[in-house]
Amino acid sequence: MSNQPNKTNGAKPAVRKKKNLLDDRRIRLALSVLGAIVAWMVVTIIVQPGTTNTIYNVPVDYTYDSAAYTSRGLSIVSAEDKTVNLKLSGDGYTIGGLSASDFVVYPDWSSVRDSGEKTLRLLVRGANGLLNGVTVTMEGSDNTVDVVFDVVEEKTLPVTVTTNYLRIADGYILYSTEVSKETVTLSGPSSELSKVATCTAEASYSSELTESVTLDTPLRFYTSGGKEIKFQYTTLEESSVDVTLQVYKMATLPVKVNFINAPRGFDNSVLSYALSCKQLKVAGPAEKIDALSTLSIGTIDLSTFSLNKVYEMPIELPTDIYLLDNISTITVSFDCSGLETKTMNLPASCVQVINLPATYQLTVETERLMNVILCGPKGAMETLTPEQVVIEIDAEDFAVATGQQNIACRLYVPSNGKIFALGSYVLQCRIESN
Repeated sequence: MSNQPNKTNGAKPAVRKKKNLLDDRRIRLALSVLGAIVAWMVVTIIVQPGTTNTIYNVPVDYTYDSAAYTSRGLSIVSAEDKTVNLKLSGDGYTIGGLSASDFVVYPDWSSVRDSGEKTLRLLVRGANGLLNGVTVTMEGSDNTVDVVFDVVEEKTLPVTVTTNYLRIADGYILYSTEVSKETVTLSGPSSELSKVATCTAEASYSSELTESVTLDTPLRFYTSGGKEIKFQYTTLEESSVDVTLQVYKMATLPVKVNFINAPRGFDNSVLSYALSCKQLKVAGPAEKIDALSTLSIGTIDLSTFSLNKVYEMPIELPTDIYLLDNISTITVSFDCSGLETKTMNLPASCVQVINLPATYQLTVETERLMNVILCGPKGAMETLTPEQVVIEIDAEDFAVATGQQNIACRLYVPSNGKIFALGSYVLQCRIESN
């Protein structure tokens, strides 16, 4: 008897099929239920249709769509700082990523036609256009703003300094005032600027002034009738200026005249003169005024002096000393009744050379200095001889160099300091090295 299995028509035996979990109806049903739950969770948790959110303190933007009023020549001169809260509705996925920067809150300009104060309702929109699926509203009922419109202009006014509130100490004077800015420019509505007529800087100081000071002084504005203006909308280029008050000490000082090109040891008492004004009222810093006992108003060159000549002299004062009298010149007239002149020819033996370096030798080649005019008291001039006159050459008055030079000289009489020469004189000289 054979143990081999029977073969049926030569066919291979059947292979048994493996089982799959999805073949189980119960498993498939469970998976379907799970998928439905997941889909519901995605919709309700992530997408969240009908979600609401609030964005707080979104500022009102007054520049948005501003062409609506600027095209009419209007500008905003006053607007309140205001913020609103925005309530958002939509799916949670979309509104969850939104912030204040995604929205623009702005006034509705459609009713603005002219100047004045307007109450405008607020509008809101997406900063970059419409937001699909999102509804935006403003919370609360206070969704308007008050805005003042006007034609904005500029006006420039000179700054006038007033000193009505200052006290100047006795013996002192407020000599001048200086302001750091001479004009100020205002910018604001024409309705305000049209009222402004003057701008003043009213300087004040707590005590008596005895020296110059610089004060920070506020600007004040007035109508043509003198009523002060307090601006509501106008802005100022400067609200204050520096005012410098030059306060000087006063003095009345006698006047004198100085002389140049006078001889050595000259006694100018021989020149008796009268002044059209014998003293002047001046002012200056206290330390400089206190150092003065007289005022030299100018100089007269004796080399060009003429007997009985009248001089009209412009008043020349020391630095930082200022004239308070309303004059600009003083007349100087000389009484020459006690003077006379004498013309002399002076020999080269009258020449004296001083301050010449030892390495040089100076020889006077002019034999006589001709037609020298000397002036002095009448009695002294009658007895004056050439030998009494010194012709002085001072090497410090010219550049010493070898060769021939025409050198200016001075004349004086050692025995009489009241005698002086009229005119200028030169000698031809030769300089050699030793």
